Amino acid sequence: MYKVLVTGGTKGIGVVIAQRLKDFGYEVFTCARDQQGSFQCDVTKADEVDAMRAKLGSIDVLVNNVGGIITGSFMKISESDWDQHFTLNMKGTFLCTQAFLPTMLSNKFGRIVNIASTAGLMGYRNVSAYVASKHAVIGLTRALALEVAAEGVTVNAICPSFVDTPMLRESTKIIADKTGKSVEELIEKYRARSPQKRLVTPEEVAATVQFLIETPAVNGQAIALCGGETIG
Repeated sequence: MYKVLVTGGTKGIGVVIAQRLKDFGYEVFTCARDQQGSFQCDVTKADEVDAMRAKLGSIDVLVNNVGGIITGSFMKISESDWDQHFTLNMKGTFLCTQAFLPTMLSNKFGRIVNIASTAGLMGYRNVSAYVASKHAVIGLTRALALEVAAEGVTVNAICPSFVDTPMLRESTKIIADKTGKSVEELIEKYRARSPQKRLVTPEEVAATVQFLIETPAVNGQAIALCGGETIG
């Protein structure tokens, strides 16, 4: 069965992806900045990514899941906040992909799945740096997919809308503290954005990852998991 690395695989969406693939017989490794994963690695640092690659060796599947968000209106975004978004949401994806792609190409097989967001397909108020960085992830996905399409490697992105995870609730609490609204009141607004009137589950993201691994005809796609929010 395939050998898989899930970055940020010790919590939130990542841990659910890792567990599902394990349940289906994949050999799964995870990494995180703390010591909870198979590898302790800050994927935004090239030397740590290179060290992880040296220990892990070649893999068949890379799931770039690391990401983060800082909320705030555009005029209140600092330069460091902007840089942090692109470092966390984009640089880690770039470094890990560049590290593990060569052996995929030499093996004539590989799957790269980038966990993006509907924020990479459309705009949202008060998270412009996050939106910009997720658009960049999707741009990389589409460009690289064309480069490697004839080499047995596929590159795709999954674009969930609001997923019921601790990260969502943490970012929502920041907004709640600023606005005086409750977390649950804001979560209900997220649900209302979806035509299905619900949040996406981590399990749905994990199932889509498995689908992309097992379906080679899908390449260069940004698959929206949003209940139809991005339609119009």
